[in-house]
Amino acid sequence: MNRIAKAALVAAAAISLSGCGFKPLYAVGTTPDGMRAYFGQVFVEPIAGRQGVHLRNQLLDAMTPAGTPSGAAYNLNVQLTDTKEGLAIQENTQITRYNYTLTARYELRDAVSNEVLDKGTARAIAAYNVVDSQFGTQSAERDAQDRAAREVGEDIRLRLGLYFENRFGSRN
Repeated sequence: MNRIAKAALVAAAAISLSGCGFKPLYAVGTTPDGMRAYFGQVFVEPIAGRQGVHLRNQLLDAMTPAGTPSGAAYNLNVQLTDTKEGLAIQENTQITRYNYTLTARYELRDAVSNEVLDKGTARAIAAYNVVDSQFGTQSAERDAQDRAAREVGEDIRLRLGLYFENRFGSRN
């Protein structure tokens, strides 16, 4: 494909996307103050357990990298549950692969009225292998837990971004 054909294809794609109303969620012009302004007003309440600490840190890094907001307009409460399921079982009943599932139920509340503004469930599954080394298996399990927490954190951030866009976004 020559350069002119590529340029025409890119231009056609851009025109078709603009015609369908597509706009990037995290762009500064998406909401009047940009998504960062709304994320910066969310206080993430402490979450119980090791995975809770990891998930809270993930959310803080993604939404409030400048630090915990003082006088936040919103409180985010997250409750976690996790399960581990044997996936690959040998004839001698030894499990050689697990699926780790992390489920987060979250509520975004108004900090003043305590009214629930948004709520939902985010879930992630991460697999890991059982190896001959106990340390290796524990490391793989912990890595799977951390991957699941990162994925759940990104899902919650995306869902909150959609909430803020729907509530405060420009109505072009």
